[in-house]
Amino acid sequence: MTASLTGSDLVVAADGKSKAAAIGRALRRAARDARMPASIVSGGTGFRRTRKDRLFTLGLAASFVAIVLLPTLVVGIYYGLVASGQYATEVRFSLRNGEPGIADMLGGLTGGGGSQQSQDSQIIVDYARSRTMVESLQNEIDLRGIFSRDDADHFSRFKKDKPIEALVRYWRKRVDAHYDKMAGIITLEVRAFTPEDSFLLTEKIIERCEKLVNDLSQRSRRDALKQSELELHRAETQLKAASADMREAQNSQGMLDATVEAEALSKIVTILRMDLAKAQQQIAGQGDTVSSDAPQVRVLNSRVQILEDQINKFTTQIADKKQGGESLADRKRALDLKQTDQAIAMQRYIMASVAFENARLDLETQKAYLAPFVRPMLATRPTYPKRWWDWFLISGPALLAWGLLAGGAFLVRDHMAK
Repeated sequence: MTASLTGSDLVVAADGKSKAAAIGRALRRAARDARMPASIVSGGTGFRRTRKDRLFTLGLAASFVAIVLLPTLVVGIYYGLVASGQYATEVRFSLRNGEPGIADMLGGLTGGGGSQQSQDSQIIVDYARSRTMVESLQNEIDLRGIFSRDDADHFSRFKKDKPIEALVRYWRKRVDAHYDKMAGIITLEVRAFTPEDSFLLTEKIIERCEKLVNDLSQRSRRDALKQSELELHRAETQLKAASADMREAQNSQGMLDATVEAEALSKIVTILRMDLAKAQQQIAGQGDTVSSDAPQVRVLNSRVQILEDQINKFTTQIADKKQGGESLADRKRALDLKQTDQAIAMQRYIMASVAFENARLDLETQKAYLAPFVRPMLATRPTYPKRWWDWFLISGPALLAWGLLAGGAFLVRDHMAK
């Protein structure tokens, strides 16, 4: 038997079908959502993010803005629009000594490269960035004014009212000096807000460094000059005393030069002996033909006797002591001693004079030179700041720091969810 459906039954059936269709659609949608991967930020669980998940996501976004976005934006605006350009002047030079010392020559033989020159080069590097250099330049030029120009930005320029210690720290940021020990080359770079100021500071630094190196040995050279001058005065006093003794000995002996007088007497004796030989030859030539009492024979004999007496007299003056006096040899011996003392004093005086003159020339001569092979030139465009590099130095570490912080936050959240 077939039952007939009333109108109310048809309405109920239609509502049941629509509810079933809605439930089916909801189940299919839930199944699709379950198959889809969950967001890492939301924690990867459930179909709806909880309040904690929303706070976690908000914290990540806020930390990214605070750590990465804002610093990068601020640094970009500063280096792109505000930061003043700085002009750099570079010079490269080596230290040259006028006369290499023994230590330098031995260093070259052993491969050391000259210990004194290396030490002086390192002194130049340290002196260029020292407080002494800052004070020296401040006394000659307005160093504070150079680094506190009104056209420079607020963060780059120096504040005039700050103490000297702050100026030294600021100076060391603007001056870079480096010494290459292998090549023996010193590199100096000076930065300022104008190319003229940078060039001027570089020249002043080189001038003072060269003066410093020469002043390092100034004291020893002055001491050497003083010592050589004292020795010269001593030698001069000794020479005067020896000359006075020599003059007194000459007066007491009655001769100026014993050697000359001895030579003169020797010549006289030689002449007399020649005359004696001639007279004796003439007597022998008379033979037996003339009597020994003949006048001419007596004259010749008398001449021979006179010549022999003169020869004996002069010979005695030269070598033999006389009664009540000294021989020429004895007097010559006394004069020779005085003359030797005078010659020694003269030689010492000559050596002292040469040493004094060398010390004087050494003191007045420049011993060291800074030989630049890359000379300072006026800069045509600012070299600093290196805007892109400086911007990366801020943004890169900031991004890395935020990444480490976010990674740590994920690890903590996942650990707490277990």
